[in-house]
Amino acid sequence: MNAFAFVIFGILGTALLILVFNGNDGTIGPMTDDQFAGTVYLGLLGTVIAAALFASGQRFGAMARQAGIWIAVLVMLVVGYEYRFELQETASRVTSGLLPGKPVTMEDVNGDLSVTVNRSGRHFEVLGTVNGERQPFMIDTGASTVVLTETNARKAGYDPDTLDFRIPVSTANGVTMAARISDVEIVIGGIGRQNMIALVARDNQLASNLLGMNFLDTLSSFEFQRDRMILRN
Repeated sequence: MNAFAFVIFGILGTALLILVFNGNDGTIGPMTDDQFAGTVYLGLLGTVIAAALFASGQRFGAMARQAGIWIAVLVMLVVGYEYRFELQETASRVTSGLLPGKPVTMEDVNGDLSVTVNRSGRHFEVLGTVNGERQPFMIDTGASTVVLTETNARKAGYDPDTLDFRIPVSTANGVTMAARISDVEIVIGGIGRQNMIALVARDNQLASNLLGMNFLDTLSSFEFQRDRMILRN
């Protein structure tokens, strides 16, 4: 067994002894268990890389250059991991800016989801699905209920000819009559809700689906940040 094998087993053995004799408080000295595991992993990886370089039989200068490259790669990986959430947020801003209406879903360190929507002109418009069918919405905090156009309701599996249009609703074109539907599944980005109640309005009275308060009220929160709206699951 060569020296590098002894080094690897020594690192693993030392780490195991520290874990065995350490308490169960989730920390090891100044480090958390996760940080300690990451340090052990980097130590093993560095040992393996060093072994590969020496085994290649290259001159010291060439080995030093390759070692420098590997160290730079490791540093970039570590930095990318540590700042993954900040990088994800930056990427979401770029994506939502290039693709208006596309919801950008993010997951924080606690596993909570948020969806970012960019302003499109005067309104916040977003692409979602209704019963699995891709459809556009205009987010309307003044609408108490999700409202679908007649055409979009048909795409989602509802036959407007069988619906009872007797519920008065106010739209930009004035008061119109709408029909009530139930068991609607609505998904915006990574946030989905089932068994929703919605209204269906005639096409000549509504230009786009409205994402109303009965969907927004199911969220933990939603907020406006200049030209962005953030929905939190």
